[in-house]
Amino acid sequence: MEGATRRFACTQCGKCCDRSPEVELSEAASLADVFVFRLMFRLYSLPKTPGGGHSAVFYERKRLLSAHAARTYPTRYVRDGKRMDHNNYLMISALAVDAGRGACRALKGNRCSIYERRPLGCRTVPFHYSRPEASAERDLARFVSTPEYECDTGPAAPIVIGDGGVVEEATKGVRSEALALANADRPWKEAIVRGMKTGSAHAASLPTLTDIEANASFGALTSSMRVGWEIAVEAGLMNEADCRALLRQQVEAINCALAEVTTTEDYQTLREMGAEYRHALAA
Repeated sequence: MEGATRRFACTQCGKCCDRSPEVELSEAASLADVFVFRLMFRLYSLPKTPGGGHSAVFYERKRLLSAHAARTYPTRYVRDGKRMDHNNYLMISALAVDAGRGACRALKGNRCSIYERRPLGCRTVPFHYSRPEASAERDLARFVSTPEYECDTGPAAPIVIGDGGVVEEATKGVRSEALALANADRPWKEAIVRGMKTGSAHAASLPTLTDIEANASFGALTSSMRVGWEIAVEAGLMNEADCRALLRQQVEAINCALAEVTTTEDYQTLREMGAEYRHALAA
């Protein structure tokens, strides 16, 4: 049976740019002049086999998690006396610091000031590249029903979903680009995982896997992006000059963010980050 078609067009209302973006590690390096970044660790868990129904969504989600994960490992839960075998997926990315603005730092008025170089996640709105294409219709319905969003889903908007999948060519291209970038960043993420182990020179600056597992139900953990870039240098994935250039860009981005911050806590956090980066540059 032919799948339903769904239409969507962005009206440039800017309402969905309500927080700072999460990006891939390589994207953070290319956007260090715009955003203040933190290294972010998040854990996802998925049963080894699907439950009832929605197997297409399950297997695509499993494939995407595997493609983007820094590490995948088996685990076992006991719930209501029943053993449940899962796989855990450790994700390592970069999170731009919000600093209390309540909106993306790149948003000027209701327009993206870095539109031509905006992150991949922004390029795939309303279908984030990490989400299964099989759930695109449900994701779109949830997105356009968000209060205050002014999305165009009328008959003049282009068809974005048809025959059970995304048909919009630009989005499909970016989804492929995101998978290629995840593969390119894998050695970097694996080097960070090695840096998390006890005895590593960076262990004190990074969360342990136990810390991440303990906080998985509450959210992600973050640490200094500086550590991520220094590990890239040590792994031969970035040269020292580029690393120092990134640190200088972060100092400038922090100075800009300090001028906009609205709370004492955020101000202090940014000040501490700036001091850390300046100390690293002086070493």
